[in-house]
Amino acid sequence: MFDDDRRLEPGEIAAFALDGHAVVRNLATAEELAPIVAPLLAAAEARRFDRRPLDERDTYGKAFVQSANLWEVDPIVAGLTMGRRFAHVAAQLLGVDGVRLYHDQALIKEPGGGHTPWHQDQNYWPLDTDRTITMWMALDDIPAEIGSMTFASGTHRLGELGEYAIGDESQDHFENYVIDHGIPRHTHGPMDVGDATFHTGWTLHSAGANRTDRDRPVMTVIYFADGTRVIPEIDNVYRRLDLMLWLPGCEPGGPAISEKNPLLWSVGGVT
Repeated sequence: MFDDDRRLEPGEIAAFALDGHAVVRNLATAEELAPIVAPLLAAAEARRFDRRPLDERDTYGKAFVQSANLWEVDPIVAGLTMGRRFAHVAAQLLGVDGVRLYHDQALIKEPGGGHTPWHQDQNYWPLDTDRTITMWMALDDIPAEIGSMTFASGTHRLGELGEYAIGDESQDHFENYVIDHGIPRHTHGPMDVGDATFHTGWTLHSAGANRTDRDRPVMTVIYFADGTRVIPEIDNVYRRLDLMLWLPGCEPGGPAISEKNPLLWSVGGVT
């Protein structure tokens, strides 16, 4: 279904290079997503990591219900995860000739769900490149009172700002960092179903709480540049776990290619 290309304007690509984040409106239509949402949510429920009641979870657990690699569960969902249109946008924003799948992930912020603390995604990833990017697509209209993510613009050019897992400590540390360094914050505001933001692995970001009475369902797909290698030394427990889960069989220093990392878009085509 999503096997066409979506060409961006040079100004959009330049703005992303400067800020480390962008929004692409109407990347998918409500009609295209309508037959996908129900099986996606069912797959997310089947694979959700944390089944405790909301009030029994810590800050990270209250931020969202998290379910990964849903493309393995349902072929309909795989059509979204493997979509050429989305991978093409990712490749253009990164300025690379091809992108591979790292993994997909549904993030459902429940009614009463808490804020998502400030964090950098790439603290978790054993990838020896800064050419990484996440698509964050709204599966339903996201009203202003929930809103999309907040980004600390330009932080992707600073690299790792501290080895913090998502939680109260990362929130406190990075909130102070943003204030102390006068870093501009930007949110792309409310989103319609099929709108998507993109941000690099090092872009510092957060999200507000869900104070409405309905879920905020989002689908994410993470891409990395074709030709990427695994970092030579796996230096934290999160990266060791990610290596096992999302890059099975790959070795430190070796190519980041496994059966879970198909090539999704390339200038030479995907065979």
